[in-house]
Formats: sequence, C-alpha cells, structure tokens
Amino acid sequence: MIKFIGTDLDGTLLNSYSKISTQNAQAIRDAVNSGIDFAICSGRTLHSVNKFFEKDLKIDGYRVVLNGAVVVGPKEKKIIDQPMDPAVIAEILKRAEFSNFKVVLDGLNDIYVYDPNHSWTTYFEGMDRHHKKARSIADLMKINQDSQIGIYKVCFSCPPKQLASLQKKLESFTSLPVTISRSGSYYFEINGQDVTKLAALQRISEYSKIPIADFMCFGDYGNDLDMIKEVGYGVAMENAIDSVKKAAWKVTGNNNHDGVAEMIQRVLKKEF
Repeated sequence: MIKFIGTDLDGTLLNSYSKISTQNAQAIRDAVNSGIDFAICSGRTLHSVNKFFEKDLKIDGYRVVLNGAVVVGPKEKKIIDQPMDPAVIAEILKRAEFSNFKVVLDGLNDIYVYDPNHSWTTYFEGMDRHHKKARSIADLMKINQDSQIGIYKVCFSCPPKQLASLQKKLESFTSLPVTISRSGSYYFEINGQDVTKLAALQRISEYSKIPIADFMCFGDYGNDLDMIKEVGYGVAMENAIDSVKKAAWKVTGNNNHDGVAEMIQRVLKKEF
C-alpha cells in the first residue's frame, strides 16, 4: 500500500519551463488530502524547493534538498543536516583550479557560481538574489573557509566539447570521501560520502515509521537512480535516461504531459 510519494523536480515534476502544471499540483494535493505523505526530492537548495511548496503546492511536506544532504520535515523540523567537510571541498577546488569548468558551491539557500565563460546561471534556473558571483576559484576557496557558510554540494558543468575532460577530472575525485552523481548531460554534483536521495528517504522511513516498501518515488536522471531502484514503487518518467527506466517498477508519461499526475491518479483509484 502506497503511503508516501516523493518526486524529483527538474525533468520530473517540472515541465520544460520549470513550472509545476495545474494537473500535477492538484494530484499531489489530492494525495496529501487522502493521507499520503509527500516529499520533493531534489538537488536544489532549500530556498528553491520551498518556493514550490509555498507558491504552487500550498501544502506541507518533506523537503529532501541538495541530493539528501538536508531534510526538513513537516512543520519545519530539520531531520538531516550534513554539510561537506571543508577540507574535502578545498581539495576538490585545488585540483580544479586550473581547469576551465563552471564550478558551483551550494549552501543551504545560497549558491556561489564561478564560470570562466561568464554565464552565471545554473542548470535549473537563472540568476536571483540567492545566486552569488565568484570571480575565481580562489574566491570559492575563501567562501569555503568562511565558518558561517556551510557548503553541502560542489557542482561542475561544461560545454559539450569539454565533457571528456570533465569526466576525467571527476575520476580523480573518486578517491575522496564523496558521492558523485550526474543530474544532466553536462552537469555533475558532488556531495559528502553516502549522501544520496535514497539515504535521505531511508531516514524519513525511520522517522515516519512508514516502510520504504510503501514509498512511491518519481525521477528521471542519474541522481535519482538508487531512489527509483530501491523504494517499493520506483517510477521513471518517459523522458528518463535508460538506466532509470530499466530500474523502475513502472514508466509514466513525460514531464511535459503530467506524468506524475497520471500515476498519482492511478494510486488514488487504488489500482496498485
């Protein structure tokens, strides 16, 4: 019996315009009103995820953010808070200092962007007051040294022609105590060791007393793979990468055709 629904945002709950459709929002509200617990499970910051709860969904629920490094439960209760070790971040930045990649440090609400090509947007949204420009890797190193700023994730991206070079650089980080995931064709995310969306959901399972076998989760990309594979009902979007589809229990419609709502409606009709 499905008692918990969790969904990724980009490429999953959000359409190509980074919006939650009316159909998806209503289906989620219907599920919550029926007694099902709900979570957004995203690589985004808490500030970014909170906006969707407040402006679109208008419900309470779990915020699994920064790939599971932070979990905030209903009524603002913080369940997980796991920033990266500044020494590990310093080593990553040192090894990347003379590379030509975009590097982003994610705090809880603010992100710090260094881009040698001077494009300051992130993979999921443009600039806003929570996006801070860094002029160099040295600037990022200073931010990392600030004890008032906790960094939860380091992100790397590149133009298509640099992908092989970026992947080689990322391989050099595998000896560090980190978790590396891919959230886009040219976008990679580094969290602390054993920090994943699945690990966060397992903690929520303990906290809520809902077995992970009763979780339904939606996703589309590499940072969703373990979550889709290990929960009771892992659902891949039609637009998901092949490895996520192969791991999934079911495949639903794509993110531009309300695939999340389509499956939730089937849950509410008690088809499963």
